[in-house]
Amino acid sequence: MKHYILALGIIIFSFVSADAASLFGPVIDVSSGDVITISNLNRSVRVKLMGVDAPEMNQAFGEVAKKHLSDLVLQKSVLVEYAGIAADSSLTGRVLLNNADIGAQMIRDGVAWFDATSGNRLSANDREIYQQSENAARTEKRGLWRDENPVAPWEFVKAEKTRTAPVAVKETVPEAKPRRSGGISELTNLTLRSKGMDSVPASSNTNSAWARSAARKNWSRFQPAGEDFSVEVPEGGERATTPFSTAYQMVDIDSYTIRDGWAVYSVAWFKAPSLGETDDLSLKGLSKDLMKEATESFKRDHRSSEFKCQTVAEKDISEYGYAGIEIDLSSCSVPWRLRMYTKVVDRERRIYMATTAYDEEDAENAARFLKSFTVGPAKTRTGKTR
Repeated sequence: MKHYILALGIIIFSFVSADAASLFGPVIDVSSGDVITISNLNRSVRVKLMGVDAPEMNQAFGEVAKKHLSDLVLQKSVLVEYAGIAADSSLTGRVLLNNADIGAQMIRDGVAWFDATSGNRLSANDREIYQQSENAARTEKRGLWRDENPVAPWEFVKAEKTRTAPVAVKETVPEAKPRRSGGISELTNLTLRSKGMDSVPASSNTNSAWARSAARKNWSRFQPAGEDFSVEVPEGGERATTPFSTAYQMVDIDSYTIRDGWAVYSVAWFKAPSLGETDDLSLKGLSKDLMKEATESFKRDHRSSEFKCQTVAEKDISEYGYAGIEIDLSSCSVPWRLRMYTKVVDRERRIYMATTAYDEEDAENAARFLKSFTVGPAKTRTGKTR
């Protein structure tokens, strides 16, 4: 969930203002051949070089790649044009030093691969430059290409996982309904990034596609103090506040996350600077980019372009001066749905959002959760799940 909330913040601020899609600051740390940390607005921001995959730190040439990147950027001010969130929760984007593309330089110097799957947000021209940089490094046998058969980082990681993977043990869940086959990338990337929810097996055709909570929970009405929304949720969830650095100020993104049965329910709310954009435009742009982020997350994690997840329906749920939208994405391999509300108050945009990813068994509770997520006067009913 932490990854998801940060990604949500990035999408919103990128949509509201083009300037907010970039960060500038000195590089204060280099973690590997493709990950740096910059200081921006007195906060440390971890950045993954988009379209670049350097050898792992426990892989041959990993230390060399890290040192090379350090020599290029450490203690120097860089511009980061970010476009999303990486698997390790860092921002992902192009890193520029005096208008020179550091990612292309790393590839050209033979210390990293061009990763087309994570570089799909690069422009067509930049992708061509990255590919030509790798081709030139290969031809000239620069750096790691001096090795006859260098192992790509993604192949190295795959081999390591296979080598250390425990022996599979068949699990039986009494009277469980058949689980939908296929991967569960939507859960992994959009809803299960909170503590205790990171390790989700990407199995298929099994009765344990993701961990089910031990017992059904009681539900009650949830309304944070001082906020205009309320929602009926399972009790005992995790509250979190995640500071996020925009181009203008620090913003605290609050969230509540809970698993009940086979479903995960999450609510996020925060205030952001308004630059005069309309409420409807903000909602339409955000919903479009959320779908794009889901698709790109699947491609990054699975290194595959095969992913289809179409919107089944959209509904206007505007009320009490808030523009609102409900989106049904039940066609995805793991169904999910969301509701969003927004309006500007005293030059600040208030954003409220509820999402749920669920299995067919929990479709009724997922609908209940979404329907109960409203703005305006708090409702008073409480209850338990079926």
